Amino acid sequence: MALLCYNKGCGQRFDPEHNAEDSCLYHPGVPIFHDALKGWSCCKKRTTDFSEFLSIKGCTKGFHSKEKPPEPFRQEETSDKLKSKPVGELIIQGPKSAEKMQRERPSSDEPRQLLPIKVSRSLEQALEKLNLSSKDEAPESGEVAVQVRAGTNCKNAACKAIYQGAESNTEVCTFHPGVPVFHEG
Repeated sequence: MALLCYNKGCGQRFDPEHNAEDSCLYHPGVPIFHDALKGWSCCKKRTTDFSEFLSIKGCTKGFHSKEKPPEPFRQEETSDKLKSKPVGELIIQGPKSAEKMQRERPSSDEPRQLLPIKVSRSLEQALEKLNLSSKDEAPESGEVAVQVRAGTNCKNAACKAIYQGAESNTEVCTFHPGVPVFHEG
C-alpha cells in the first residue's frame, strides 16, 4: 500500500518497505513569504510566482515520512478569558482649562523676573560666521551708506516712485511686501 509523504516539498507516494535514506527530496526549513518573494528558509532560491515556489525541488535527501507535521502553535484567547483578566486603571489628565491657568498665573502687579540669557555654543559660532561674511561684503572704500542717484526707480515691488533727490525721502513708498503668487487653472 502506497502512503503519502508529508515532508515539505516532497508530496510523493511511497512504499514503506522500499523507503531508503535517499528516496525523499524535501525542504527541512519553513516557507518564507517576504514582500513579493517566496522561498524556503533552507534554500537561497526565491521566486515571485507561487506555482514556481511549489515546484522548487527539495534541498535535502532523507527518508519519506508518513506522519503529518505538527500544526504551528497559536495562542488564541477566547473573549471569556479576556473579560476575566483584571485591567489596570488608566488615568488620563486632559488639558487645563482657561480658568485654572488664569488662577496659576501670577498677577501683573508682581515684579517681573529677568530670565537669564543662555546662548549656545553653536549659535555663537553661527553669529561669528555671519559677522565675518557681512564684513567681507562691505565696501572697502570707507563709504558707510550707498549714494542713490537721481532718476533711479524704487527697488520695492510695484512702487513706481522715482528718486529725485533728498526731498524724495519724505514721500510715502507704496509697495507689496510679499512675493507674487500664481495659481494654476
